[in-house]
Amino acid sequence: MPEILQNWSSRKLWIIVLGVVVLVAVWRFLSFNVVVQCLPKLPTYSVMPGIGEYPSSDNILLEDAAFSTELKPKLCSEVPVPESYLTLANSPAFIDISQPFTITTGSSVCVRVVVPVAPSNSSVSYSPFPGTPWDSVLLDMVGNSTGVSIPVALQPSNHAQNYIRDKTHIYEADVVLRDADTYIPTGYIEYRNGMWNNEDHIEIPPMAPEQLVVNSLVTVEDNALNDFSLSNYPNLPLCTEPNADGRWVAKDMLPFNTTLAADNYGRVWLPYTCQLQPYTYKEFAQCLQQKHSLIHWFGDSNTRRALKKITTFGQWCSEPNRINSIQCICHDSAENFGVYNSKSSVIPIDINSAMAVSAPALDANLGTVPANNSRIIMFRWGGLTPRNNPPWPNTFAANFTRRMGSPSVAIFGLISWDTAFTARIYFIQQVELLAGHILQSYSSNTKIVIRTGQYYCCTYDQIPNFKRMYTRLRNQYFNQYLIDILQKKLGAAYSISVWDVSQIAERRPYAARKEMALACPSNHVRAELVDVENSLLINHLCN
Repeated sequence: MPEILQNWSSRKLWIIVLGVVVLVAVWRFLSFNVVVQCLPKLPTYSVMPGIGEYPSSDNILLEDAAFSTELKPKLCSEVPVPESYLTLANSPAFIDISQPFTITTGSSVCVRVVVPVAPSNSSVSYSPFPGTPWDSVLLDMVGNSTGVSIPVALQPSNHAQNYIRDKTHIYEADVVLRDADTYIPTGYIEYRNGMWNNEDHIEIPPMAPEQLVVNSLVTVEDNALNDFSLSNYPNLPLCTEPNADGRWVAKDMLPFNTTLAADNYGRVWLPYTCQLQPYTYKEFAQCLQQKHSLIHWFGDSNTRRALKKITTFGQWCSEPNRINSIQCICHDSAENFGVYNSKSSVIPIDINSAMAVSAPALDANLGTVPANNSRIIMFRWGGLTPRNNPPWPNTFAANFTRRMGSPSVAIFGLISWDTAFTARIYFIQQVELLAGHILQSYSSNTKIVIRTGQYYCCTYDQIPNFKRMYTRLRNQYFNQYLIDILQKKLGAAYSISVWDVSQIAERRPYAARKEMALACPSNHVRAELVDVENSLLINHLCN
């Protein structure tokens, strides 16, 4: 009898153990499926540029993505790249996010993109600029609830093969996320094998987007003391620099009222570390009269659009029945505009804040500004390209400041033409020449403002008569080179600031960026965005 009981007890124990194992397995299966079903639904995308949103992604969500971790966030420099990544070939490119998958606001997460080597379909050999990526990868961290879009500034990881053709390439970035949300890494490969740099080739290669496999989400939880929260925004100091990091937020999501200029989707640009004062253009004119009565402004058609807003006191393209016209969206060059002579290379404009009017300046001595006025002298340049007629250096001919005066601010809006029509080596030479002319022409009392070129993405130039070499990475390279060299050459002599209009366009939701790119081959922004761009400059000059 005891032997029978012992056997029965053993069997009973095994039955219990087996039952527990089965229950645990069932629980894990059901739990995982429930978690996956509760994850934000990732969108499906078209693979063709200009249709749908991002080109399609294989959204493979691993189990790890569903659970938070207590691990401390690490920088990419602290997270080794698995050796197995370096030998991958002929497999899909993928996004690798290092743990933890849950962080607090203001923390960073290491994001990597692995692009395995694959056979090239092109018979033409392309090369990137020295030190730049072979592959052009557009990647954003997109907030599922807020819609906040943070670009991932990918750079080659510290491996020699990243700079060699026909190798697996690994790119990485430490991305700071300041808004509480669940973020979905979303993007695609624009070009492989250096094809984003087409300046040595007759034909502009079409963009052929490739999907990225996604294996993780990132959840950002509020800090107890979150200085970046929307509720704290009204407590921030006023913005004094025109390049503060920020994000776009729908007006109806704000816990406060604002009269800030909004884009065509009702979103406002909010910097993280300062607040923008919502100046009217009349208030800006008053500020100019008091602080900056003479400004020199060098630029192209983007400058023309900015000045149309400033000199009409915001009236240009403000009427509801006109806001969606072709002039307000893109092509305004043929538009009749009294104070702007589009055939002249020098366009002086007087602004009277008391009467809220502007008019062409007709003085023989443009450096002398009439009482109660301010004056903006625009020098119409097509970048630093040889397409300028007369050549741009002629602007600084003998007695330049005697003829044009000594301004308190000189704004340089370049890049768009340079990226489209010139080679890197030519641009480098012209930037050196520009730095020399600035040193010879302006005293240290003149503030130098570098206006970035417009952001470009989501398509390629398809107008055969122009063959503009626009690509996202070319624009980034030319922008950064200009900023770096002018700061290096002029930083000891002048106060230099960067008016970063590229950033505010890059951080718009992808659908808005794509819409802008397809609607305007000239790469202008809509009139609503011009107001937002101008608000950065106005706060910089007036706060």
